[in-house]
Amino acid sequence: MPSEGQSPRAWLVRSGRGGERERKALTEGLTIIGWPEIGDLSRYRTWQELKQGLREAYPDASPTMLGNWAGQLWKFETAIQEGDLVVMPLKTNYGFVAVGRVSGAYEYHGDEPPDFRQVRKVDWLRTDIPWENIRPDLRASLGSLLTVCGLTRHDAAARIEQLARDGSDPGFHGDEEATSSAELLEDAAARDPSNPRQLTVRSLLEHWGVERRTAAAVSMIKADLAENGLTTRPAFTEGGLSDVVALVPLGSEPGVDAVTGDTADVENVTEPEPMSRRLGDLPARLVSIPSTADLTYAKTVMLRHQFSQLAVIDEDGTYRGAVTWESIGRAHIAGDQPALADATVPAPVVDHDALLLDQIDVIYDRGFIFVRSPDRVRVTGILTAADLTRQFGTLARPFVLIEEAENRLRRAADDHLDLDDMKNAVKPYQRSRIKSAADLTFGNYVHLLADPDRWHKLGWRLDRNQVVELLELVRKVRNDLMHFATDPLSEEKFAAVHGLLQLLRTAEPNP
Repeated sequence: MPSEGQSPRAWLVRSGRGGERERKALTEGLTIIGWPEIGDLSRYRTWQELKQGLREAYPDASPTMLGNWAGQLWKFETAIQEGDLVVMPLKTNYGFVAVGRVSGAYEYHGDEPPDFRQVRKVDWLRTDIPWENIRPDLRASLGSLLTVCGLTRHDAAARIEQLARDGSDPGFHGDEEATSSAELLEDAAARDPSNPRQLTVRSLLEHWGVERRTAAAVSMIKADLAENGLTTRPAFTEGGLSDVVALVPLGSEPGVDAVTGDTADVENVTEPEPMSRRLGDLPARLVSIPSTADLTYAKTVMLRHQFSQLAVIDEDGTYRGAVTWESIGRAHIAGDQPALADATVPAPVVDHDALLLDQIDVIYDRGFIFVRSPDRVRVTGILTAADLTRQFGTLARPFVLIEEAENRLRRAADDHLDLDDMKNAVKPYQRSRIKSAADLTFGNYVHLLADPDRWHKLGWRLDRNQVVELLELVRKVRNDLMHFATDPLSEEKFAAVHGLLQLLRTAEPNP
């Protein structure tokens, strides 16, 4: 169920390109998606584990496609909650939509045919809502090419709730008109892939009410494209404002028409990973003992593993509480020969998808919390104050190192190069905005230092090719970090960041 104080959300879940899953969904009270090769989604604890599973299951899929699929599967298994609303456009009864309420957690039905195994239970409220009863702006959202998509704009959830009650859409503050961007996306999604919508980059930006490709504008447009299963070819973030791009489909799931040919020139609109870190994203292996053990056994386990606390869980999965060094001390003060039950105390237990920020005070106050598995029944994890400290160091250190590297690059450019050198390192349409090294992006430094003449002006006694190669590696790492990747850097990537900084500290030794 949605958390206390949180209203139900609304989701679009399609029944397959030809509605092949529609009949079973309606007759058995389910919403069903494909991706048979990925298997049971509940075995993937984190976003990164899911992405790796997709890479292994679909080795020929592009990174953009894999990111798109990961976003949909994560929503279906984790983000959708009991009590949320589901909208399914009907294919067998074309021109109508069905609305239901999610009534169960994610399930994997391995004995079903391949494309019918990923399911959520749904109580279908109505299956006869005419398409024309839905206002244009909400219809535009329902036009997404994705199999699973959140419906968040213009009070979508409340309006879908009313559609389920009486078949009418109250609209958004009386506004029946779709926005310019929504109209564009609706048109692009409705087209045959062989006849995509084409427009200039400038026109694309204007549909979102912006004139420049600022970070905020690019992020907004990419998110809207991803939500609708679309991308651009070529990438709208490259080239001039007068260049023409096409809005092309990514493909909602395996086997559905998608971007054809080489995907290297399409915009990467991979849905960003969840920015709010949840407990299930962090290491939380649990060691427990049954309530039938004696207190000496518990103390031995704690000393052996250097634990400050231990879960007490019976073999049938029944959670009894925790034993800590503090509770053991209290038990010994209260009696001469305390049993495990005398030292067992209540301890906080939260769901695996609880927001980490909401639990920090509890963790530091109590020293730990226990974490329930995705089935919300078994207690399978633990998160301690020490885990938080280590995690902060893991996440923060790359940012600090890259910031220092960028500062040293900026100072070197200002000290040794003139303004023309800097302007010549960027694309012609970007040159007017370059007033100093502070206006250069990290990627600009790759081009800046790749030129032999500009390299010579720096006077660095280093191998230019190696430095440029490291710059390119770190540029990619920086982009990953700026997109809030939840997994720690690999040793190889961290070595690239550290190696570049060591070279820059040697070449530009002043602090």
